[in-house]
Amino acid sequence: MIKKLCMPLALLALTLLLASCAPTPFRLHVIANSDGEADQQVKMQVRDAVLKVTKDGILACKNAGEAREYIENNLEIIEETANEMLAANGFDYAAAAKVGTFRFPEKTYQDVTYPEGDYQALEVTLGSGNGHNWWCVMFPPLCLTEIDGLDETEAEIEYTSFFAELWKDIFG
Repeated sequence: MIKKLCMPLALLALTLLLASCAPTPFRLHVIANSDGEADQQVKMQVRDAVLKVTKDGILACKNAGEAREYIENNLEIIEETANEMLAANGFDYAAAAKVGTFRFPEKTYQDVTYPEGDYQALEVTLGSGNGHNWWCVMFPPLCLTEIDGLDETEAEIEYTSFFAELWKDIFG
């Protein structure tokens, strides 16, 4: 009897543990040219422009790997978008966009906490990149709520767990 209960209880414990974990993210990191007020303001405008230009593609992604591939395939557009925003605001420096692994602090988005650590991300550096930065989770698209005018229903994220679904299939 005890052996029969051990396997389902172990599966339940594993399912609950994994269901509570945040999905693997793909993040966005925007670094300002300086800490000057104008540089910090344009950093946020670049953030909004990058999120808007990537929104549809990110919403179509099913996992962080797809998000990374989508961003890598659109780096030129992202960089052009950032540079257009800089030029439109009278800045003579340029933006550089790249995908890689970068260090992020612990951050909670909605009800999901991502611990401090190294994450795959799109990094957009403005000018010399000596200013305060801004970061968020691009996939799942938690930072899309940062864009003005985004319909809140578009930004709703539903987390699922392979193990929870498996548990449901096995045990009803």
